[in-house]
Amino acid sequence: MDTLIVAGASVAGLFVGGVLDPIGQRMAEQSKVDDERRRADQQAITEAAGGSPEARATTVDHMEEAAQEAWGAAESDDSDDPSPEDRTRRNLVPAGPAPLRTIAAALVTGALFAATAAHFGRDLVVAPYCVFFAMVSVISVTDLTHRLVPRRLIYGALALIVPLLVATSAVDHTWRNLTGAIVAGAVAFGLFFGVWWFIPRGMGFGDVRLAGAIGLTVGYLSVLHAYVAFLAGFVIGMLFGLALMAMSSAGRKTRIPFAPSLSAGAVIAVLWGGPIAQHLFHAGS
Repeated sequence: MDTLIVAGASVAGLFVGGVLDPIGQRMAEQSKVDDERRRADQQAITEAAGGSPEARATTVDHMEEAAQEAWGAAESDDSDDPSPEDRTRRNLVPAGPAPLRTIAAALVTGALFAATAAHFGRDLVVAPYCVFFAMVSVISVTDLTHRLVPRRLIYGALALIVPLLVATSAVDHTWRNLTGAIVAGAVAFGLFFGVWWFIPRGMGFGDVRLAGAIGLTVGYLSVLHAYVAFLAGFVIGMLFGLALMAMSSAGRKTRIPFAPSLSAGAVIAVLWGGPIAQHLFHAGS
């Protein structure tokens, strides 16, 4: 019976991963377009506020034209004539329709679903963690293809994860776990928000949202699990950044996609966080 559950979860993961990958790409592309349109509108308003009435009127008349130009620029990879360093950052994984990438995303998601079912067995907690793993899989890809973490993906996943964790707590009588999840999520969001506030060039706000979601979901298992998630995420991120700089022209000022590293750390914490935390703290005591 457990084998059937694992096999079923694997098939479900293959399907979910294959469906979510193109959806994530469309969301990332739309986010880029929206950002460019906002910048164009803000620039037009700023210019209009500092000019003559005639200039303000002319600027307002051309705001829609500027937005349309921004729309086209955002859709074209060649519009900004990116430098080699920018190409390195943008094209770590091919964006848009890419069958090989979609197949890889489906295989990874299927493997994570199967690992979740094998790890937790016949427990309702499998459901929220499958949703969580689907979210981190698609977000990792969008960060590698667009350097974006679409907020709609995070909010949509949390809209499923939170009720499922509440239902799990009600069925298993583990309300203390839910309290720990809220604390871990709030602390993770606050810490990453502080980093983003003081060093905005070093981290996007999408990473802040993702950190909160990871803290909440992984923290449901225990606060130590959340600690392992972020510790592993930072170590993997450091190694990934060093490897990227060694293999390409990316410099120290290049923003490295951080969502894949955070996601990998979260996976490690969910599946092996207990033994790792026990080893770390037992060895340090």
